[in-house]
Amino acid sequence: MIIWVMPDSGARTKEDDELLRRLFEKEHPGVELTVRVFTRNVLWRKIFMLKNPAPEEEIPDLVQIPHYWTALLTRAGVAENLSKLDPGLSLSNVLFPLKPHCYRPGTKDIHSYPWWFDMSALHFRGDHLKMVSAHPEEELATWDGLLSVCEALKRAFRDNPGYYPMQNSDWRGSLSVRCALPAVWDRGAELFSPDLKTCLINTPQFKAGFKDYITLAIKEYMPILRERGSLGTMVSGKASILISRKQGVASFDTKRGLRVKTVPVPTTGNVYYSYLSGMNLIVNVLSKEKENALKFIKWCARADNQIRYAGMMEVFPAFEDSFEQFIFSSARRLQTYSNILASSKTLPNITVTGTVMEILNKVFAVSATDIVEERFTMAGLDRALDNACKEINHLLSLYEG
Repeated sequence: MIIWVMPDSGARTKEDDELLRRLFEKEHPGVELTVRVFTRNVLWRKIFMLKNPAPEEEIPDLVQIPHYWTALLTRAGVAENLSKLDPGLSLSNVLFPLKPHCYRPGTKDIHSYPWWFDMSALHFRGDHLKMVSAHPEEELATWDGLLSVCEALKRAFRDNPGYYPMQNSDWRGSLSVRCALPAVWDRGAELFSPDLKTCLINTPQFKAGFKDYITLAIKEYMPILRERGSLGTMVSGKASILISRKQGVASFDTKRGLRVKTVPVPTTGNVYYSYLSGMNLIVNVLSKEKENALKFIKWCARADNQIRYAGMMEVFPAFEDSFEQFIFSSARRLQTYSNILASSKTLPNITVTGTVMEILNKVFAVSATDIVEERFTMAGLDRALDNACKEINHLLSLYEG
């Protein structure tokens, strides 16, 4: 049985996936599990081959997907109807924000099953921030405050080569749409109209949210287009702040004496949202091992495996009972993330969402290159978002009209 996954553990992905394989095969000795790892971009391209694979193409039995790919893959006929494989399969124990992303839209047929989720938060080094701020948590509660702190840190560490106030959460140094979305939502902006039939990324509020985030790169508070290892991290002392969807608890605690505080992502407006992203599993309709694939899905959903994997990955279990055990097992985690979860928000599970995110990633990719080559303008970003909006509205007219 073959599963396609993403490198969610970073440098530890191979080690974590090997442990996952051994544990599953130990309980299911008649099943051999092969794990293939692809980046999100590669997986996005490969997943469209699953409908009509070439003879030499490998056919996976299971695929890990972001929650908002479910509608597209059911429409494309790639994701098996899990409710038909097992009519007793239920989402009753799944955390509420994750449930809508498991169904084929307009039905109660389950086509993907939750595995884990993460949500955005801001982490900062207490020893660094006390050098520039008497009340860092208050300052970091707003985006303007974040920018002020970054400017002060940049001055304080100007003699530290390779230092940036903020560590880029993307290992490739890309600008992240997922990191920008809370800044957009906090301004009252949305990707789509309430009826999900019109694109709203050309609105002043949406553009302002994107500009808030991109300012981190323009002012050189955050490195872009350079791999993380070439610059250093918070742990190495080459950065002081990180916006990330991973908890960071284990990686921060590995260095004795490193005190890292976690708070909500700064708001750009009068409301506050965090970005919540679910990771689901689908069974390929072409799989010849659907029963074993379903066994793996149910095995991953079991409370002990949910808690174990969430701890390894520094993410969160997707089911109510395991989530409660996990979050109550750490006072630090409970205090930090309870309120963040209450104000979290997901992307909608409609056919075009995955494509929309790819379009916005391209806008950011061009912006990043323009910033590095010193030709970026806010007017150029406005034009790029206007053009992208036209493209997305065309897609909406085709698939959501």
